[in-house]
Amino acid sequence: MGMLKITMIVLLLLMPAWSPATPGDLDFFVIQPGQPGSAEEARPVMSALADYLERQLKGETAVEGAYFNMTEEALEALKPKVPTWGIVSLGFFIEYGARLDMYPIASTRPGGKSHERWYLLVARGGPQSWQQVAGTVLGTMLYQPQSAARLMFAVEPDKLPFALEGTSSPLRALRDVARGQAAGVILDYSQYQALQALPLFKDLEVITRSEPLPTAPVVSFGPPGERERRISEILQQMKQDPAAQNLLQLLQTDGFGPPDPGLGSYVGNGKK
Repeated sequence: MGMLKITMIVLLLLMPAWSPATPGDLDFFVIQPGQPGSAEEARPVMSALADYLERQLKGETAVEGAYFNMTEEALEALKPKVPTWGIVSLGFFIEYGARLDMYPIASTRPGGKSHERWYLLVARGGPQSWQQVAGTVLGTMLYQPQSAARLMFAVEPDKLPFALEGTSSPLRALRDVARGQAAGVILDYSQYQALQALPLFKDLEVITRSEPLPTAPVVSFGPPGERERRISEILQQMKQDPAAQNLLQLLQTDGFGPPDPGLGSYVGNGKK
């Protein structure tokens, strides 16, 4: 999830860690490994989304949400009782979609786009292809290195000439690349758009970009039913709701759309 405006990069880099919740009828988890922050910063965003959903549901049920930026914490929280639905990163969906029985029910719209794209940046004047890069490449999506390597380079991580390392500070990583202290950084679409407004941009160049990728999906845990269909409808109508615009900014998405038709092929619609 993300926004084009440079002011939103601050929110991108300060996405919260997690806020405890007891899963109920329509409770949700937002799972974005690699995003930094704290539980205190998470609470207002998760509460704002939960309150909005409750209003749209006309008080039919209470909703609570929790945010996780660490894979293991998310997996531990999913053991006692799985929530009804969630918003997860693409890498998390690919790695755990089958194990956790996740089914796409909607999609995020970073920058208003229906697809994601990743960019490998190096210091200007450096290597001109990813095969020439040596050292460590950093990125927020690299906390799932297996799926990231396949999506970006169509190989397994051990076939790359460089190491992949997750980072929760892409701006700091970009500065390290410009100083020669890191080999490269992989940015998602929103991060790359925000970077172009910074003076640092002139010191870097893109040498590889991915094919169009699915955006972070909204998923149900288990086959979707009427409850999940209703949540999907509400989310997809937020773009047209004036009362939802501030909330969409907090969520760092321009809205929600239907599930990506090609996403199921990555894990067989939640089944390997």
